Amino acid sequence: MDRFLSCDWGTSTFRLRFVDSVKRETLAEFKSNDGIADIHLQWLATGRPETERIGFYRRKLDDAISSLPQAEVKNMPVILSGMASASIGMVELPYQEFPFTWDLAQFPVNKINEDEKFSHPLYLVSGFKTDQDVMRGEETLLLGCEVVDNKDKIFIFPGTHSKHVFVENRSGVDFKTYMTGEMFNLLAEKSILRHAVKKGLDEKSFSDGFRTGLKGNLLHHAFMVRTRQLLQHANPESGYQFLSGLLIGAELGQLEANPCPVYVVCSEPLKQAYLTGLELMEPRREIFYLSADDMLLKAHCKIADYLFKNI
Repeated sequence: MDRFLSCDWGTSTFRLRFVDSVKRETLAEFKSNDGIADIHLQWLATGRPETERIGFYRRKLDDAISSLPQAEVKNMPVILSGMASASIGMVELPYQEFPFTWDLAQFPVNKINEDEKFSHPLYLVSGFKTDQDVMRGEETLLLGCEVVDNKDKIFIFPGTHSKHVFVENRSGVDFKTYMTGEMFNLLAEKSILRHAVKKGLDEKSFSDGFRTGLKGNLLHHAFMVRTRQLLQHANPESGYQFLSGLLIGAELGQLEANPCPVYVVCSEPLKQAYLTGLELMEPRREIFYLSADDMLLKAHCKIADYLFKNI
């Protein structure tokens, strides 16, 4: 089967693509902000029994499939990754244990068969865990990343809950989660700092914040966003970038003792901030950028090639 539907259903976003797996290209696409968190609230509001849960989520997915422009997708299989396999998703699936080996035979995919109400077989990707951490969604991006040598490396997946995956001998041996994006949103929108920040560009303030973040003691340094406004008359755009740099510095500072190459896997909005931070921290380190969109497409095509050749 050369064509399938690729779905990434995150906490706050939804993306569906009609994909040619041979050419590895997108033929049609649909995006929305109907993330799993909102759909879960809608599900709870229905008060329906748990046995109807999968059907509710599949109807939402079916609506999106019908929105694909000019695509003949009847009965086409869907590969679904992200938060759809979480406790707030379509069905909660168990985590696969680390290490991560890029072996598709070990990759956690569960099939949900089609029925008379939903004509698409679903292949639902689950997450991974260690003794102290969990991920859902990033494992699929990681699958799309090529590992062609035995050198140690770190993959960074920036976002609401940034992940650092540590690779040794072509195997993911550990990972850590950093609540960088969520902390930024909470401080910028819910705390006293909200009066001192406004989205805008200021490279120097970002660099100042990043270097400050490397020094630790985030609880003290975060208040500097406020004092910079009061005592130095810093404008809100400066405060926004200082806070961004501060939190990213606190996150990436954990890598100072590990000089191995870093691969940043994300979309454009976060790309420059992380690349700039890594260069400020260690100019001699090897730093690479990989598009999250490209890695997701690669991963889903790998899964499709494996699954549909082994049916």
